[in-house]
Amino acid sequence: MKKLSLLKTFMKNYVGKGFHLIIKENNDSFKVHTIEIMQKTDDSCPVTNMPIGDYFLHLVATNPAGKEASIVCDWSDDLLKSLLSSYKDIQDAHYSQVTMLRDPLSNDPNKWLLLWGNNNEGIVPIKDPVGYIC
Repeated sequence: MKKLSLLKTFMKNYVGKGFHLIIKENNDSFKVHTIEIMQKTDDSCPVTNMPIGDYFLHLVATNPAGKEASIVCDWSDDLLKSLLSSYKDIQDAHYSQVTMLRDPLSNDPNKWLLLWGNNNEGIVPIKDPVGYIC
């Protein structure tokens, strides 16, 4: 599947329908409420490590205090595929969210773990969790 198709499918599944993506950063968490697909059109783009013409995500999220964050993501195809393949399993288990957090066992700030659960219930790790570079 091409990256643009992956991004569109991810956006369709992870916004609305009672399903949420939570991104934990340090001691805060951000609940994503808007996902936009953007394309790098020139060198003024804030995502510097990708070629012109490539696609990336712009996420808008709020923390529990209601403060909004704008997050630019150049996620790997592997991470997007994992999120998409996990989506059906997560829904079949009647869970409503995926939480992404930096891998606490790694010094690499680009490695993330994926966990799933419900809003205020315990979080269950995805089968055989894998760290991803975003």
